[in-house]
Amino acid sequence: MVSSTTEAPREASSSAPRPEAPYFEDFEVGWVYTGPARTFSAAVVAAFAEVSGDQAALHTDGGPSGDGRPVVHGPLGLAGFFGWHHDRGLSAHVEAAFDTHWDFVAPVHVGDSVTYEMTVTRTRRTSALRNGVVGRHVVVRNQHGETVQVGRTAALVTARDAVDDRAARLGRAFPSVEWVRALATRLGDSAAFTRATSTWDGTIGLRFGGDPVLLRVYRGRVLEAGTRTPDGPTFVLSAPDVVWAGLLTGPRNDFTRRTLRDEFEVEGSAYEYLRLTAAIVALVDEARAFARTEGTR
Repeated sequence: MVSSTTEAPREASSSAPRPEAPYFEDFEVGWVYTGPARTFSAAVVAAFAEVSGDQAALHTDGGPSGDGRPVVHGPLGLAGFFGWHHDRGLSAHVEAAFDTHWDFVAPVHVGDSVTYEMTVTRTRRTSALRNGVVGRHVVVRNQHGETVQVGRTAALVTARDAVDDRAARLGRAFPSVEWVRALATRLGDSAAFTRATSTWDGTIGLRFGGDPVLLRVYRGRVLEAGTRTPDGPTFVLSAPDVVWAGLLTGPRNDFTRRTLRDEFEVEGSAYEYLRLTAAIVALVDEARAFARTEGTR
């Protein structure tokens, strides 16, 4: 399984365009935002130590690090992301940031330069229609290309227009109930999926981060799709949001390669999962084709 320190799939997502002051509608699942490096100088670290009150020797004189260079406060790297986000012009219509989870993978030292890479992993318009939630996965790398911090955070972003465009955006609205039901309809027309499940009776589970969706399959037909079934899933295929975003919006169906890199975890019957490998590949093909329809709106 991919840990929380997994890097965003650089090759599997599209570089984002650069609209000025983007609204909710301007964010697409799978887009990657990057920018110039930021150096954490001694003055910046000293100022953060003063503001936070954390003036431990580790951050002021190097402490036990061994190389004489003070260690940058971990939260300063997180704060730097929000500064980077603002500098890129991405914060103009952000109403709130929330649901932030951050992992400190390796130390950042005074004088190091870091880059931020943000992948859009989810977009969901709120019921009020005037704004929407944008899920973001962030990788922080130092000047050597080493991952030092990884996080995910969501933002509430003002919409340009208060319209119900859920149907137009459905192809990348995973893992919503509407999305999995629409995917089930597409799978009914997939010869590859029908053939691969023609003798199978069970339920396929897909977990995006912490959110599962289920497909009840009987001899080539999807009988039910949603978040629960009477007997539960036969197996569940799980991965972080950023992995799914890369797989479903990237340039190719590289599911097999990702499984070899342990980017997915299987819960439940591993035997039944292995029996249905061809069906999963066909399912991903259909989900990817569905995701591409969003670009035609």
